[in-house]
Parts: sequence; C-alpha cells; structure tokens
Amino acid sequence: MSGKTTEHGFTLLELLIVIIILGIFAATAVPYYLNMVQEAKIAAAKGRMAAIRGGIELAHAKIMVSGVNTGPDGNNPDWPTLEEVQHNELRLATRPEPIQHLQLVRSEIFSNEQNQALPQCNLPDLTPGMMQNPRGVSYRTLEDIRSNPRRANEASCWAYYPGNERDQYGRVVDAIFYINDDRLLTDNIDAAGGRPSSW
Repeated sequence: MSGKTTEHGFTLLELLIVIIILGIFAATAVPYYLNMVQEAKIAAAKGRMAAIRGGIELAHAKIMVSGVNTGPDGNNPDWPTLEEVQHNELRLATRPEPIQHLQLVRSEIFSNEQNQALPQCNLPDLTPGMMQNPRGVSYRTLEDIRSNPRRANEASCWAYYPGNERDQYGRVVDAIFYINDDRLLTDNIDAAGGRPSSW
C-alpha cells in the first residue's frame, strides 16, 4: 500500500470565477442595503415627527378643555405657540395651572435652551445648516406653506405653523408641523415618492 495521498486545490480560473460571482452579488446587494438604510432613517424621522404632532394635538386638546380665556380675544392661544414648541412645554404665564409646564413630547431630551428640547431629526442628507441645529424649529406663516413653490429656510430642520384659521366660534382650528426640507433636488424621498414637506 502506498502512503501517497492525492490533494486537489482550486485552479486560478476557478478562483477568478468565484471572485466574479461574489462581485456580482455585492454589486446588486449594496445598493439595496443603502436604500434600506435611507428608508430606515426616513421612517425614524417620520416617527419622531408623528410623536411631536401627537404632543401638539394633546396640548391643543388640554388647552381647549381648560376653557380659560381661549379664542381670538383671549391670552391663551388654542394651539401651542412657537416658543412653547421650541422649548417643548406650555410655558406661557397665562396658561391655567393644570397645564402649566406640560411637556409636548415625552422625552429624556429636555433643555431650557430654545430649539434643544425636541427629538433630533436625522434625515439621510441634512444640509450643513441643519447639521448644526437639527432640532431647530423655524416659524413660517400659513401663506409661506401655501406658496408654490414653497420657500423654506434650510438652516432649521423643523417648521411649525401655529395656525391662524378660525371656526365659527372664533377658535384656531389648524396648525401645521413638518420636516423642513423643500429643496428641488433631494434624496429625502420615501418609498411612496413623498417629500418631507408632505409628510
């Protein structure tokens, strides 16, 4: 009996074929993965915005239920003011005691500094201005949001419209809050083709 064993290895051609196949897989999988990462960031931003919207709606409801001097002639606006949204709490001195310092969004992020009390917004391609102040809330009029094309300030990530439309009882009935990204060309398009300003 011979003690020799036959060993087989890969030829150069076989290695090249394997490398080519792996390259094809990588070329098709990487873009798909990057798209999933972008969609995840967009979904996270949408979730944070929904939480803030919910907080604003809750604050609006509590202000209305309090019934203390609200309406066009009162000193307690029905919707949270821009300052209150920026600080994430109902802080007007004229607010009724039960709703004083009501935090709009439940979060461990809290600060007495303006624009630092809201969840951070991480869109896939934030502008340099947004990167410097991702929690910034900028004020725009209702006419600004209705203009076409809409013109927004890209230095801040959030845009809040406290609302100035009133119903037959004189109460403010509308407020708009959205991620401020109105660039004509942007990567922040969700899977449904929606822009941040339409979220």
